[in-house]
Amino acid sequence: MSAIYTPLQQAATVSREDGGGSGEQDRAQLNSLEIVSLERDSQADHETREGTVFKPAEVSEEGLRREIGLFSASSIIIGQVVGSGIFSTPASVAILCGTPYMALILWFISGVFSLGGALASAELGTMFPQNGGMIRYLAHSYPRPRALVATIMAYSVTFFCRPAAIAANVAIFSQYFFFAAGRADYIESRDYLLRGIGALVMTALMVLNMVSVRWSLRLLNLFAIVKIVTLLVVSFTGFLLMVGAVKRTSGTNWSRGFQGTRLDAQSFASAMTRLFWSWEGWSNVGYVVGEVKNVKRNLPLSLGLAMSTLAVLYLLANVAYFSVIPLEDIDNGTLLAAQFMDKLFGKAMGQVVLPVCIGISILGVVMSELFGGGRLMYTAGKTGFVPYGDVLGEIHPRFGTPVYAMAIIWGLSLVFLFAPPPGKAFDLLVELVQEGMWYFYALTAFGVILLRKRLPRYPLRRFRSSLVLSFLFGALSFALGILQFYPPAEIPGKKKPELPYYLAPLLGVIFMTLCLIPWYLRMWRYVNKTGIQLLGWINAEEQEVLMMVN
Repeated sequence: MSAIYTPLQQAATVSREDGGGSGEQDRAQLNSLEIVSLERDSQADHETREGTVFKPAEVSEEGLRREIGLFSASSIIIGQVVGSGIFSTPASVAILCGTPYMALILWFISGVFSLGGALASAELGTMFPQNGGMIRYLAHSYPRPRALVATIMAYSVTFFCRPAAIAANVAIFSQYFFFAAGRADYIESRDYLLRGIGALVMTALMVLNMVSVRWSLRLLNLFAIVKIVTLLVVSFTGFLLMVGAVKRTSGTNWSRGFQGTRLDAQSFASAMTRLFWSWEGWSNVGYVVGEVKNVKRNLPLSLGLAMSTLAVLYLLANVAYFSVIPLEDIDNGTLLAAQFMDKLFGKAMGQVVLPVCIGISILGVVMSELFGGGRLMYTAGKTGFVPYGDVLGEIHPRFGTPVYAMAIIWGLSLVFLFAPPPGKAFDLLVELVQEGMWYFYALTAFGVILLRKRLPRYPLRRFRSSLVLSFLFGALSFALGILQFYPPAEIPGKKKPELPYYLAPLLGVIFMTLCLIPWYLRMWRYVNKTGIQLLGWINAEEQEVLMMVN
């Protein structure tokens, strides 16, 4: 049980044992303890009151150092959201829609809905201000039967989705730097060399994550700055083109209006799937919320600022791309951003500078995934979902990080990096990373609505998201999960996938179904055999906080 609730429990014990004291005195005592418990993270120094020394602000109730401020929290979000998607996705989305105008509308809609999901996560993060993100949120939202949803999420994400995503991204990172170095032939012929370089880089980043939270955050901030600067170069050029400060390339993109727009189910589903994955990543800060300073302020603000800023930059980037490159001239074998840079600034920018920036951008994604992934494994162990929680939930006394949990994430990532053979198997791994998360996002958004009804006066709910946006995001996320089984639209110029389109989502569902096995072994067989109640913390956390208003 987290120490954040200990003062409240002590207050209740004192109140019951005294037996004397008025209700007003008891309430005053609870209120004073609430202030100490909830606002301790805003104190800058030790405070001494009547001989009691309080814990310094740098250490959270979980024993983790609170070193994540507003900028670093925003960097964690940006680090996960901005990869290579915005530099390539606009081309396929515009082709699927038929016109850039419709593409802009879909970018805006997907951005608003994604903001709804992010704000829903912010509400849940302020209610349950410890590490774990969706694992913790789903446990509170769906506690029965025996936290089934949270358990499936814990196993499928910590043991598969997160390490597989890290492996996929470090391999892709190497490709961009070989391309920038003029050795594009290595991408096909030296597959394991690329993986080896990716493994070395990943190991270096993981070691940094283990030994220093502060320097890890500084590097994350640096990666975020590179991403924003790269987007600003493209987006600001788009703004100049829009106001006429830079002469546009002659074309028919904007003059055609909505003529040629396609709204069939296949094109819409394929476009929305690509768009939502370009926004995906805002949930990452929830996994480290226990280390965020002044959670009730910085968590909602970082999510709102990061997503709003990226929305503006994404829209301007699309304007820039299609003000320069006619839709008919899009080469789907080349990054759209590279085509854009080639036309405006020459081949050196498009074929050297931009690939390096995208490579750094992907490296930022890896750094963010490692940082959050270690906390995911830490939470899965500490909350009892996976065995050996005493080891996984251990914080290194010197470094202040969950080193054992991070080491397991690193080891699993290496397995996923080197186990699949080149070609179809590794491509399938990249696709599998995306499957299944849609359902967890949907259930998390619906969880906000459920908890509003079940815990309407929850004292730690210091931020309220829009229930309408939460519902819309949840409904669309669930629909996107189902639409993975729908035949995708064909994109001209794109090579048709060799593997069946339904294979990745089918394997994703099968893997989540297999997670029922550890759920049964852990939550039923182990609990019934030992008598240890692994999930008592869910109700205990809620009840001890609700004492504030009783």
